[in-house]
Formats: sequence, C-alpha cells, structure tokens
Amino acid sequence: MAKRKVSTDDLRLGMYVSELDRPWLETPFLFQGFTVINEEELADLRKHCHYVYIDPERGAGADRYLDEGESAVPEAEARVPRYRDTATVEDELPVAREAHQKVSEMVGNVMEEIRAGRKINLDGVEDTVEGMIDSILRNPDAFMWLTKLKARDNYTYAHSVDSCALAITFGRHLGFSRPDLQTLAVGSLLFDVGKMKLPEGLLNKPDRLTEAERAVVRRHVDYSAKILNETRGVDGEVVQIALTHHERYNGQGYPKRLHGGQIPIFGRIAGIIDCYDAITSERPFQGSMSAHAAVKKLYEWRGVDFQEALVEQFIQSLGVYPTGTLVELSTGEVGVVISQSRVRRLRPKVMLILDPDKQPYSISPARDLMSEWEDEDGRPLEIAHAVEPGTHGVDPHDFFLTSVM
Repeated sequence: MAKRKVSTDDLRLGMYVSELDRPWLETPFLFQGFTVINEEELADLRKHCHYVYIDPERGAGADRYLDEGESAVPEAEARVPRYRDTATVEDELPVAREAHQKVSEMVGNVMEEIRAGRKINLDGVEDTVEGMIDSILRNPDAFMWLTKLKARDNYTYAHSVDSCALAITFGRHLGFSRPDLQTLAVGSLLFDVGKMKLPEGLLNKPDRLTEAERAVVRRHVDYSAKILNETRGVDGEVVQIALTHHERYNGQGYPKRLHGGQIPIFGRIAGIIDCYDAITSERPFQGSMSAHAAVKKLYEWRGVDFQEALVEQFIQSLGVYPTGTLVELSTGEVGVVISQSRVRRLRPKVMLILDPDKQPYSISPARDLMSEWEDEDGRPLEIAHAVEPGTHGVDPHDFFLTSVM
C-alpha cells in the first residue's frame, strides 16, 4: 500500500509518519520516519505541519534503510539506539583530551614516517584509535569540543584526527558494530596519508591552486591507496575508503567518477565527513565556515554531491546547531552549544557568555534546553538563531581554549 497524505488534525497515535510537508530541518523531529507514540509528538506535528504522509504498512521497530535500492545499510533506530551516553560531557572531557592528544601525536608520527619512506605500524594506529572509539561511545560531545581546537599550523594532521572523530560519531549514530566503527575510524584517519608524497609547498600554498596543481594534489588518492596496500594487516575496506572519499554521488568526483551505489557506503560517509571538516577548518587559501553554516551547506548539496539520506543522518548526528555553535536564545542571551540532546536536536545544552544586554557574564551559567522550556517570565525558551563567530566580540575558539584547557 502506498503512503497516504493525511491532515495533521486527523493524525492518531500509532500512525507511522514517513514524510512531512516541509524540510525536516525546520522541525524538532529527530528522525525522518517515526511512529507517533505520545501526545507531545502529536501536538508538535500539528504545530509545525499542516499535513504529513503516513505509511500504513510500517510500524515501530521496522527495519529502515538509508539507501535507495543500493548497498543497504541499517538506519539508526529511532526508538532503541545501539549506543547511549554513559558519561556527561564534563566527566568525559579529561578522558577525551588524553585520547585526542595520543591520536594527534600518533598521526604526526605516522605522517613523518611516510614522508621518510618508512612503513606504517598498523597495530599502533589501531590501539590508539580504540581509546578514541571508547570515549566517543561514552559521550561524543567531548570529542566534538576538541575538534574545535584545530591546529591552524598543520591542516593535514588536524584534518586526519578530526575526520576520524567525526566518522566515529556518525557511525555511532548509525548504530554500526564495533568492528565497523574500527574500520571506518582507521580509514578516515589515514585516507589522506598520500599527501605526504606531495610537495610541502603545494599543501601549504597560501593562494588557490591552479588546475595543474589541483591535478597533482588529486594524485594523493592513489598514493594513499598504494601506501595502505603496502601496509601489513590493512583491511581492504580501509583502502576503499582512501580510494573513494573524493567520489561524488552525482559522478562528478575523482579518481574514477563513480556515482550512487557504485561508491561503497564507507566511501560515501568518508566523503561527507571529509567535506564537512574541510569547510569548517582554516586552510592556507581559505577561511573557515561556522559549523551551523556548514550544516546548511551540506543540506544544499544533498542528493547532488552526497547521498540525501546520509546527509540528513549526518546532520542529525551533529545536531542542527553542532557542538561549538554560537547561538542567541529567545531571551537575547548569547552562548555556545556545549552538548547535544539525542532526543531533540533543537534543544541542546548552551553555556551562556553574554546576558540579554550583550554584556559578559562574570560566571557563565548553563542552560539545558531539554529541561528548561520557559524563561523566568514564562515565555518559551529556545534558540532564536545561530550567530556568526566574532559577533558581539565573541569568538567560540577563545571560549574553548579557556574552558577545555
């Protein structure tokens, strides 16, 4: 039976909502496709939508898939996720910081070994990545904080570490098994190792590359695959991640112009996280984009450069206002998102920096929007909009430095 268009006035508990009358990013619903299980969800649907599409044949707990007839991968379960937070971001931060330092040092060593023509010690890589996985499984927000402290003097090293953290966070959201998380993490950490075979001057060139220079840089994909193939014990899927993370869903990527389901699922995922981290990083020839702006940009590219359902799930894994986003609340207060709600992506925890008059707080209070639904005057408390870094003289990077270190 085909899906049916239903007025939200006619919705009932137990109906499976498969599609809304507007983009899901404009609503508070965490998953696109869910069974209405309580009156609160029913009220929210009626508040945000005039009509929806229901699927009479689907119910709670039914398997759903990310693909459109190709390389099916289980979507994250809306009701019973595989992983749950077992630590607060505050408790996990010191552990995450130690794991982040270890993996950063390891990446630096690996890159220098490759530049010197020596082999990668895969055992050391996998052991170090294990600590990263452990931390992100307990609470991914701590590592997401640390990815904001990007090493501006060496983009390639920082990009490898941050891509690995994003890959684990995304895989956690999708409910991947521990072995799959390990494969995805190692592949994302090492997919750019071939850049060590490129001239340093090309990697750090302060101006945009010429077409000839871009052609040289694109060779890093083949160099990465060769290095990984020559590394003892490397899984074939890790090599595939390196080979396909620059392919694009519409067939306009490189090196083989693969499209759609021709790109392995891990390659499709790696392409998204590689792009997201690149556009949110300071690079020699280009400034960084805020996390919220990057999320909106990825959403524009869905179905073109990247698989639509994967982009939507990636945004859900980060939140519409990713950790580290500067936001203004309905009260006029300005703060930075420090952790996500896994239930309501529009209601994260915010550390306030400026009061309603845009004056700094002497001690920054925190607002957990999942537990605080109204302000002191009984008005709805919510995020009004994202704020560009530097607005009102507030730079989230400075906030991270004082809060995390």
